[in-house]
Amino acid sequence: MKVRKDFDTMAPSERKAYTDAIKCLMTKPSQLDQTLYPAAINRYFDYAVVHANLTQVVHISAFFLTWHRYYLHLFEQDLANQCGYTGAFPYWNWPATADNLTGSAVFDGSEYSMSGNGLYTNNDSIVLSPFFSIPHGSGGGCVTTGPFANMTTTMQPVSIDVLITGAPLPNNTFAKNESCLTRDLNEYVAKRYTNTSALEECLETTNMADFTTQINGVIGSTELGLHSGAHFVLGSPGSNIFVSVQDPIWWPLHTFLDNLYTSWQARHPNVSDSVYGTLTANNAPPSANGTINTIEPGWGYFDQTNYTIGDLMSTTSGPFCYRYDVSL
Repeated sequence: MKVRKDFDTMAPSERKAYTDAIKCLMTKPSQLDQTLYPAAINRYFDYAVVHANLTQVVHISAFFLTWHRYYLHLFEQDLANQCGYTGAFPYWNWPATADNLTGSAVFDGSEYSMSGNGLYTNNDSIVLSPFFSIPHGSGGGCVTTGPFANMTTTMQPVSIDVLITGAPLPNNTFAKNESCLTRDLNEYVAKRYTNTSALEECLETTNMADFTTQINGVIGSTELGLHSGAHFVLGSPGSNIFVSVQDPIWWPLHTFLDNLYTSWQARHPNVSDSVYGTLTANNAPPSANGTINTIEPGWGYFDQTNYTIGDLMSTTSGPFCYRYDVSL
């Protein structure tokens, strides 16, 4: 059984082996049709494209937790099969780093980190809706330190209105639109939305509907939720639900989300196989409710197995055989 670990507790050499494997995957050629997906400049960006293509199905829906669980698994396998990575698949512990983001092993900017903050840009508030804004973080510009310094991204953010309304993706979503990887580490958001109290409140929910609300918040409200808050700790592109996978911190962020889900299941065994939500993000357009027998929407060319939601409920059965070093 594999054991996934807190990035901060891993030895520096172990952390570097992980980021080296991600950089290795970035040297592998894309397997996607370049006429349809010019933004897919390598195999790593194939993952980002697949995620963007399915965003309106696999978020704020019945698929969210299990689809991402298997997506992480596929990436973990790819690091091993394509790049020989044999170490632990790490997670970014949001509450543990909330009070000191840039002092954590995750974001200290050393060669053993997931790279640091972006260069400072301005103090302007970040407007999320006409009635909701958050303070600017301490960066905002290009990431210039750590293993992903001066990394190039290819997809620009897609408006959240596309998700809310269920509108088609913009025609230029997968155009090759290069820029530097940016980050805007935001301690206000970290302390407000990803703190230990919020984590415990989430773990103590007694049904999947409430658990989902705690992790994702409510679109259109002023509550980001734990998972959404973690994204907004990062700033763009990490805060954009469509194209966030471009930032490599996306993987440890979601591995912690999976630890949170796994820990909630362990605390509430009577409802651990619950499914909540419809088959479209935010039920736009309206769709049926998902069940444990609903077939997952797939993961692009990475795996075309017809798994059901129920097939992916346990980390120690079906295609999975892993646990976390610490249960939350």
